Amino acid sequence: MPLYTRTGDEGITWCFFGEGKPVRVPKDHPVLEFYGALDEANSFIGLARSSLASYGLEGEIDKALERLQRLLFNIGFSLTPRGRRVSEDDVEELEKLSDRFYGEPLRRFVLPYGSLKVSSLHVARSVLRRAERRLVTLKREGYSVDPLLIKLLNRASDMLFAAAIALARQEGSISEV
Repeated sequence: MPLYTRTGDEGITWCFFGEGKPVRVPKDHPVLEFYGALDEANSFIGLARSSLASYGLEGEIDKALERLQRLLFNIGFSLTPRGRRVSEDDVEELEKLSDRFYGEPLRRFVLPYGSLKVSSLHVARSVLRRAERRLVTLKREGYSVDPLLIKLLNRASDMLFAAAIALARQEGSISEV
């Protein structure tokens, strides 16, 4: 069986969300925009992970990023008929990781700059913020959105920022504004 199905060649695809059965929607449907932003963020997290060492702070961040990648899939699944696959425990874990990586609070804004791994985390963070905005749009438009999902995306982007700051501090590439 080939990878391609040709069913989306007209800009329409199947979408699973809510309690109902799968429906055909345009590929720019708000739910698909949300899923797309999650996918992009997950890909940038993977890019960052590919340049991390497996020991020390980088090894610890790599493990946290792998858990985050799996959590992002569960967040996406939570919009489908499969139901909620996340919990408040996930929020607590992200908060603990953010606290661990952030360290001494910044006194000024920083440029999203540094090595490939640091910059990839900043891009992942900004794309995850877009996913968060798309989820808020879905909620505002009347879709059933668990408030926990918005909270998780907020904490996840905080954790990515904290990890980027920790790595930038380690390599001495923090540029304050």
